[in-house]
Amino acid sequence: MSNRFDHLKDLCRLVSETFDLSIFFVKPTGEISFEIIDNQILNPLYQNEKQNLFHSLNFEPDKQYNFPVIRKTYFYENYILISIVHNDLFEGTVIIGPSLPYVLFEQKINGLINDFHVFAQREQVFHYYKSTPVISNEKLLKVSVMAFYLITHTLISAETVTKENSKHIQLGESKDTELFTNTKREQPAAVHHDPLLEKQLLTIIREGRLEELKGFTQMEEESTGVLSRFSYIRSKKNIAIAGITLATRASIEGGLHPEIAFSLSDVYIQRLEDLKTIKEIDQLSGEAFFTFTEKVQQVKGEQFSKTITNCQNYIYNNRYEKITHDDVAKQADLSHSYLSILFKKEVGISVTDYIQLVKIDEAKNLIEFTQTPLSEIGSLLNFSDQSYFTKVFKKHTGMTPKQYKEKYHLLDQ
Repeated sequence: MSNRFDHLKDLCRLVSETFDLSIFFVKPTGEISFEIIDNQILNPLYQNEKQNLFHSLNFEPDKQYNFPVIRKTYFYENYILISIVHNDLFEGTVIIGPSLPYVLFEQKINGLINDFHVFAQREQVFHYYKSTPVISNEKLLKVSVMAFYLITHTLISAETVTKENSKHIQLGESKDTELFTNTKREQPAAVHHDPLLEKQLLTIIREGRLEELKGFTQMEEESTGVLSRFSYIRSKKNIAIAGITLATRASIEGGLHPEIAFSLSDVYIQRLEDLKTIKEIDQLSGEAFFTFTEKVQQVKGEQFSKTITNCQNYIYNNRYEKITHDDVAKQADLSHSYLSILFKKEVGISVTDYIQLVKIDEAKNLIEFTQTPLSEIGSLLNFSDQSYFTKVFKKHTGMTPKQYKEKYHLLDQ
């Protein structure tokens, strides 16, 4: 046991020295067996209490995982958690970190100092954040794979790590933290929010796509910027207010009555001002986005009969497939001619035109939000050939896919 434990400690030291990261080994009882910290210090915001760090990580010492867990604290830190199991016996958890995903702006550090009233420790806090290693999210994901293999002798792909972490967050195991799912984003050049994520979110709300919203990742800290130089919590509230305001407009565009939308907005903003913690602010923001999207979905559902709503949902859910009027009629258990009359009466356009419209809306999203080549988009959406895709795209938008990309593509801005 002693030799194996010493071997584990040697492996941890190798990881620590390679990436300049602190490492703790915590038993299932919560007792720290060893730590490799060298000259690194604990975040002064934890008041020199490792239990405060564990709480921030939502870390449960007696819980084990079969993949490297990546956790992010509200202090911008990233940590890797690796469970140690021998002969089916869970022996504890290796905690690797902290690291920062990007160099922190001075305003954000000042905001944390003010919020947690650690003015006497200002220099220590600044020293901590300036000395903590910066490892991009993409690289940290690879570090987690390498460390997991080195320590457990189990090779797991980066894609699996991301998928498993996301799955456990959705199940509610990490409500105080969030996994960085967009690993390609680096330190922002400016302190403004990411317009790409904003537009994606507002499109979901405007179209009432509730299921998509459930899987939508909230904007990361590094993409939301600073809207208050004096308080991190105030900054979070300001960002939430801006988000609720934009969601209000999107819901009105989606068909929600303005009076209802503005009333909801007032209620959420009033509730927001009374909140004291970052967790509460994030939860309220998510609740607001969910409510606006749900209301839009209800309005859209009330506009049409259940039969037509089901047809629309079927078309949307199969927008990447080759789908025809006859496919929709079969799904609705209606004749081709009767569906044609009913659909045109309620929706105002033919089934075929509606299928095209849904596919072209998706093509617009792919052009705006992704790097997918134009030559592949038509094929992905099952258009017969590129010229037909271009023809249909121009019919519904008034411009070719290339012209649309030049005007609306966001990723290179």
